[in-house]
Amino acid sequence: MSEDEQQENQDQQEQQQELEPEPQPNDSVLDPNVFLTQQKLEGDVPWKSYDFLFPGGKLAKLIRVNYQSPKTFPFSDILNKLKLNDGYPYPNEQGRGKFYAGIARACHNTDAIIVDNGINSGIERFSIRRNCTLFGVAPESSISYPKLNPTKIDPNELSNGHTHLFLLQDEQKQDQKQKQNKQQSQFGSEAQFKINLCRRLAQGKKNKEEGRPPCKIVNVLFADTNECFQEIREAIIYKQPIIVVRGSLLCNQFIDKQNDESVQITDREFDDIMSDVDAHFFPLDSLNSELIAQLVHYLLTFTPAKKRKE
Repeated sequence: MSEDEQQENQDQQEQQQELEPEPQPNDSVLDPNVFLTQQKLEGDVPWKSYDFLFPGGKLAKLIRVNYQSPKTFPFSDILNKLKLNDGYPYPNEQGRGKFYAGIARACHNTDAIIVDNGINSGIERFSIRRNCTLFGVAPESSISYPKLNPTKIDPNELSNGHTHLFLLQDEQKQDQKQKQNKQQSQFGSEAQFKINLCRRLAQGKKNKEEGRPPCKIVNVLFADTNECFQEIREAIIYKQPIIVVRGSLLCNQFIDKQNDESVQITDREFDDIMSDVDAHFFPLDSLNSELIAQLVHYLLTFTPAKKRKE
């Protein structure tokens, strides 16, 4: 290459550099090693939708939520975006093997949507087999994202099989100790959003426009921890049926108390909640998949009512 050609190329490079704007210090640079879903929602954006691919698994819709203004939150915009505005019945699982198969079968037969906390419970493989829609709702600070070839599985990791994931942002800063103990400190704060999401989905745009009643919502309660207490309260307020499943200490005590009033529930808060006279509780003393399938199917079809007092 001649000296004239080299000089011409150098001049062109200098001109191109002058045309390109220099990066500003406040410009956000996306780290290729960080999930796009881990970027903060900007400003007052109430929600944002992503396509989320589980490593070696299925594609899901992930919606990050800023639920700071519940009264004005645009549920309709999200449901229209996801094309879920027809109205669907909901079993709300508040987190056992073939027992979950019964729930999935009932939801498949009634075209219902299952809602849980987004982490592995055991229902995922039955939902995939039955081609059910499975929602996960959780505070974002309480979950972890799945990784390729992990050496250790985080018990709070988002699990494959969910078709839609709703993650609520927590604006409060956490210290290192809280982060290490995040399941105990954070799960349960999503209760109000979860119940309102189920109610809006059950209502449906067509049902509302045509004056038809909303679809049914059924809660399946395991009560392994006290994180579900606020969710039970919300379900009672909206007169939703709650199936109480034997297996945990609190549920066992509640079911035993129905047959023997001398049985004491050790947790006072749980005892107070479960003593609400306006609640619709349905104790289930078995983990048989056929029984739970029949009960869920029944409650998704009929509205429970209190017996008339004589």
